[in-house]
Parts: sequence; C-alpha cells; structure tokens
Amino acid sequence: MTESTPQDLISADRWAIAESEAPPRKGIIRFRTPVLSPHQVKGYPTCLRVLWAYASEGSGTLPAEPTSLQLQAFENRLVDAFEQDAVAVLTAVLTFDGARRWVFYTADIVACGTRIECMPQESEPYPIEIDMFNDPEWRYLRDEVLATVPRGA
Repeated sequence: MTESTPQDLISADRWAIAESEAPPRKGIIRFRTPVLSPHQVKGYPTCLRVLWAYASEGSGTLPAEPTSLQLQAFENRLVDAFEQDAVAVLTAVLTFDGARRWVFYTADIVACGTRIECMPQESEPYPIEIDMFNDPEWRYLRDEVLATVPRGA
C-alpha cells in the first residue's frame, strides 16, 4: 500500500465533519482525510490561513443561509485557484465564533497571493484576513485544529 501525499488529498477529496467542543474553537470542523503524518507532507511547508468574520467575535453564531452561500462561493473560488495544479491544498475548514477559517498548506506562498489577487470578486472586496507561517510538519493542523475534534469523529 502506498502512502498518501498532499496531491492525493486533492484527488481523493474525502472529508470528515466534526463538532468541536473545546474553547476557543467551539464550532464545526471539516477536514480532509486521511490526516497525513509529518513525513508525508514534504514540499508544502507553509500554512496559509484565510479568515472571514461574518458576525461579532464572541457571538458563537453560525452563518445564516445568505452568508453561507457567500462563504461557499468564496471557498469554491479559492479551491479552484489553488488546487488546479496543487500549488496549495485545503486541509480544514473551521466555522466558529462568527467566523470561518480555511487552512491551506502551500508549496508557493507568492503564487497563492497572486491567485487570491486575481480571483473574481463580488461587488465589494472579500472581507478576509490572511496570515501564514512556516509549518513544514503540519503541526498546526494536527496539534491545534484536529486536537479539538472528539475521538472517533
């Protein structure tokens, strides 16, 4: 049996959904499976997080249908921009406390920035915040995001 790679995650496109009960991440987590181990993620050393706040922090609000549709359209555009040639892989989507966060890992942060700038926009620019950090073993995904997922989820 061969081991999975980040590109295999994109091809297989398998997801799990869990509710997180651990503050401050109480909410819904959708994540790609299988969860790769550190030796399987070579070549994707940078974690890129995209945050869209749709309600006041501390509200614990899940998105209403119109907002949910906007978030889904935005996610589709991000995935189309990044995964067409595997420049980045979406590993998790967190919906919590009035915000949604997409967690990508990338091989080329400059290309990701260019692609976000070139993405189609709505009438107003997307209300997003972006940050990135070096995480060559994908510890953020495993140790912070998935650590809040109940066992067996």
